[in-house]
Amino acid sequence: MNFKKPISKFNFFSDNRGISPVVGVLLLLAITVVMAGYLATEVLSYEFQAPSQPVSLSARVENAAVGSSNYAVIRIEHSGGAPIQMSDIRILFNQSEADMSYFSGDTFGIGDSIAVCGIGSGKTAVLAYPVSQSTKKPSQNILGSGESAELVIVDSVNNQILYKKVIYVT
Repeated sequence: MNFKKPISKFNFFSDNRGISPVVGVLLLLAITVVMAGYLATEVLSYEFQAPSQPVSLSARVENAAVGSSNYAVIRIEHSGGAPIQMSDIRILFNQSEADMSYFSGDTFGIGDSIAVCGIGSGKTAVLAYPVSQSTKKPSQNILGSGESAELVIVDSVNNQILYKKVIYVT
């Protein structure tokens, strides 16, 4: 019996049978790391807008005395929640934007009121409340008897509706 040790034909530098699976695993690992880095960069670079804080508003039709005349105006009152920056909101009355240039208030906080008034030619404007403190005065009723209108207050920063109501005049 011949118990000779078999001669191994394995040569580390010339045998490449195990190289292909190792290279494949390394390539898959590299692709996974690159994709995770790209996804993290995209997600973390996105600027999120903070949602609007809850606000409690109410609106009703009131008569405003201007000299010897009375005009129907819509009084919007801030009754709770975070103060609103007036530059950050839009007030829509029957789907047309009210002119905010006559109201000089910076914030609209709890207990404050503003008035949406008719200023002629079918236009509406936001004025200080009471109207006697405003630089501009209403020149026509905002709504007539038996009419209704939709009032929408939109946070233009977050594009969210803060208040929406259909107002009826009896």
